Amino acid sequence: MGLFDFLKRGGGGAMGEAAIGRHAERVLDKRGMSPDRFPSIEYLCRLGTEDAWRAVLPRYNFTVDPSITDREEKQYIFDQLKDSPETALEPVKEFVRKTSAVNWPLKMLRAIQEPEDFVETLLEVLKGEDTSYQKNPERKIQVIIALEDEVDARVPPAVLPFLEDVSEDTRFHAVRTLLAQGDASAVEPLWALFVRDDSMRIRTTIADGMAERSWAAPEGDREKVAQLLLRVPNGPYTLSPELQVQRPPRR
Repeated sequence: MGLFDFLKRGGGGAMGEAAIGRHAERVLDKRGMSPDRFPSIEYLCRLGTEDAWRAVLPRYNFTVDPSITDREEKQYIFDQLKDSPETALEPVKEFVRKTSAVNWPLKMLRAIQEPEDFVETLLEVLKGEDTSYQKNPERKIQVIIALEDEVDARVPPAVLPFLEDVSEDTRFHAVRTLLAQGDASAVEPLWALFVRDDSMRIRTTIADGMAERSWAAPEGDREKVAQLLLRVPNGPYTLSPELQVQRPPRR
């Protein structure tokens, strides 16, 4: 789908589409100067229709020099968008599903949605992701990171599959999010990952999280877990008779 096909979805007439299209071209000209680009950013933000937001959001797909100009343009869009949740919500949700540059759009969603709806949107995005190799897994990683701060019963079943992800970064952040949820349904999968994953930061995070929550290791893996705990950096971590992880004594 081309940019102008995307913009036409909201209607507004041929003249309106033409104006939005002209301003969209200027916004997306990363080689242009900010004095040329910013008036079009301002126009689209003030217009505030769904099509206008669709036209301006791709500005987050690239950076310009100097960095202060880049941030000022993006901050301006963010500040204006927060005041138009009715027209901005659907375009932002669409953008999050398509882009890998999700940090700003996730901030937007958090600002314009209730927490329950924000979680639902993130889970919808995760449904479109899988655990196979991706050249750039940043979108799913950032979504999983965002869910770390949102304790919700819907999160663990959605994040658990990503313990099997090819990307070590994705597995690591899935571990952090599952531990933050405090849901005991994650205990067995987390211990299974601890045993099979060679990543030291993943093993350290699981060991520390299990110690904090007093979640016991499985009886069948007692010896294997105890041996691996001794190898965890910043240890030695140990296993109590009750199969609970004990942190190393403070010095």
